Amino acid sequence: MKETEIEEATPEQLMRMLDGELLSHRSQRTDRGRNRAILLVAGLLFIVIAAGVALLVLDQMLSEMRQNGAAHASPTPAQTNN
Repeated sequence: MKETEIEEATPEQLMRMLDGELLSHRSQRTDRGRNRAILLVAGLLFIVIAAGVALLVLDQMLSEMRQNGAAHASPTPAQTNN
């Protein structure tokens, strides 16, 4: 039935239908593009924050290792001879 309706439509009506479909497709593409951009920015922000937190944790671990190493350091043989 749709085939007969399309054949009966005038070229002007067909052009209007095509214009309407093109507009709807364009609006869908712009919405997808915005969502994709938001997702990419959020992902990059998450990566940067996670890297910063990891650096802080590693810095804390390094400072604890230095403190523990200095507190538990055994005297060297040169120090025991004095």
